[in-house]
Amino acid sequence: MRRTLLALTALAPLAVAGVAAADPAPPQDGTLTVRAVTGREPIPVNRAQITVTACDTDQVVATLVSGKDGSATVTLPVGCYEARVTTVPGGCGLNDREPARLQVAAGTEVRTDFRFGCA
Repeated sequence: MRRTLLALTALAPLAVAGVAAADPAPPQDGTLTVRAVTGREPIPVNRAQITVTACDTDQVVATLVSGKDGSATVTLPVGCYEARVTTVPGGCGLNDREPARLQVAAGTEVRTDFRFGCA
């Protein structure tokens, strides 16, 4: 009898913790993914630097560098952001210099592509 009570006493907090962990708070952040590509059939461009700022400000919230797959991702609070290419890899030129304006929503991913012309 004592062993049963001891076991129940030890396991009860774990059971309560499991119930509490099963109901997580909703996400407060979203994900921003940028892709640097060239060509009609998108070929990844690595080493492109993209700066992310809050809309209508110069406050830099993230600096991304595209990887081998041409993409980079950052988790951001919900809000409006502008992504702009700040460094173009050697041998490439940026097709459109305008920043991309993006709305990040909770629990979602927003994507944008930057197109380059590379030799």
